[in-house]
Amino acid sequence: MIAARRRGDGLLALQRRFLAQMRGGDASGEVGGLLASGRMPVALGLGIYGHAYGARLREALDNDHPVLGTYLGDELWERMCAGYIASHPSRVRSLRDFGAGLPDYLAVAEPFSAHPQLAELARFERCLLDGFDAADRSRLDWGQLLALPQAAWPGLRLQFHPSVQRYRAAFNTVETWQAIKAAQAPPLAVPAEARWALWRDEDRVGRFRSLDGSQDLALGHFLQGGDFAGLCEALLADLPAAQVPAVAVGYLQSWCEDGWLSQLC
Repeated sequence: MIAARRRGDGLLALQRRFLAQMRGGDASGEVGGLLASGRMPVALGLGIYGHAYGARLREALDNDHPVLGTYLGDELWERMCAGYIASHPSRVRSLRDFGAGLPDYLAVAEPFSAHPQLAELARFERCLLDGFDAADRSRLDWGQLLALPQAAWPGLRLQFHPSVQRYRAAFNTVETWQAIKAAQAPPLAVPAEARWALWRDEDRVGRFRSLDGSQDLALGHFLQGGDFAGLCEALLADLPAAQVPAVAVGYLQSWCEDGWLSQLC
């Protein structure tokens, strides 16, 4: 058992040295013996592995962020990939979440940090990705809400479909994404605060739409566990008291129609 454990420890150490080589380290002398003698120079063999490692990670980023790649152009895209791969080595078996830290990287790494719309665009694409991959769940029908007794409404709480997300932009990021998706020239980046909701519909198509301040408040209120009575109180800050009940009920109806709600809490 002890011998087996030592062999396992030795294999783990070798795997770590090999991975370090793939990430740009110099471990050729230590792992070179793994290559068949005389068939290929060690440096060439390890270089092939290293190139494949980086290419696969760049491919994952490209698949997750096609619009960002178009917006940056080839030269800056390659520079971004190289910097991100070097500073955020893959630590999970699946590449699904390899690019999760890309928005934060773009927000602090030069020269990208000088253009904050880049981090926003990356974050928007990740929200779309997360919404598409979210778990499925049954959708709440508007008739189920209408059937509730009047006394149940003040304490009403809602559970949303797992794909529903809020997204806040400080620039015209969504408009930029839309233009590039339509193969059009993107607009100049300008400050433009906006609130958006993203979700996946019943046909598994990613959707998003803008929200005004009151509806964004309502969505955030319920996502944070608030009840219907609390929402009505919060809406009084923006709306006349006579309009609040109809507006609040209207939000719930439109959310049901869009498939945002999954069940009552």
